[in-house]
Amino acid sequence: MANIITELTNTKKVKITFAGRQARHLRLTDAWTDWMLAMDDFRDLINPLRKEDVDFIITELLNSSNKLSFVRSGIRQEYNLSGDKKIVRRVGAGNTRKQYQSVALFMENDQKVWPPMPIEIGREEILRLIRAMITLDCPVDYCITDSLRNLQYLLAILWIKKTNPKLLQGKKKPKANEIFRISLVK
Repeated sequence: MANIITELTNTKKVKITFAGRQARHLRLTDAWTDWMLAMDDFRDLINPLRKEDVDFIITELLNSSNKLSFVRSGIRQEYNLSGDKKIVRRVGAGNTRKQYQSVALFMENDQKVWPPMPIEIGREEILRLIRAMITLDCPVDYCITDSLRNLQYLLAILWIKKTNPKLLQGKKKPKANEIFRISLVK
């Protein structure tokens, strides 16, 4: 999990401010800032969203196609989010699970500034990041188990945000597996 601060801007986008030093989940790679998103990062991205944005994301996940067209680049898959941002997806075996699917948000950082400059992302970009965690579009690299796991966790986070958003705030925020348990009993 990256050390981030998220807040909603006047333009209804989530502003992400990075703090701390380079670590496993946040680092400089060539002219890019490479942010590998953990479930707790998704929690922090979803937390500042308005109720209407959460409803939009849930509706889109349930009623629309969740397929994204990734371009293969060696062992990874890339999806162009905008001119200065792209999603890089890793699919395959992980350290603890045979099927592992995760995404990283790559942001241009030509000046190699650390910590990276704050960025803003909208609900559509958050929706694409969520879809990247659950989309299965490469039969050779199917990770059905991990995609389903990711979908369960992400829907649990959205459910808690919709039903009891106070649980996601404060200094001691629940971890993804705690959010999943809470969503089952509410």
